[in-house]
Amino acid sequence: MSCDDDDVDCGEVLDKVYAFLDRELDEDRTLTYAEIEAHLHDCGGCLSKYDLERAVRAVLARSCACEHAPEELRMKVLARIREVRVQVTDHL
Repeated sequence: MSCDDDDVDCGEVLDKVYAFLDRELDEDRTLTYAEIEAHLHDCGGCLSKYDLERAVRAVLARSCACEHAPEELRMKVLARIREVRVQVTDHL
């Protein structure tokens, strides 16, 4: 996907959309929150995908609001996600 934003690549934005939604962008990030927000403002395709992810999360949050995962489980899941991201990146 591409748009008229020459400064930011749509693929980069969409790769970071989950971290952006969670306000968990890496400190050594290539894109800042402001850059992603500006891109979403200018790119209808990325904004549409972002809005879909945000809506799904809102529904899940309402459905699971009274149940919280133990912190240990949360940390294990986050660690596994990072492992998978590294594996996927290494294979590209």
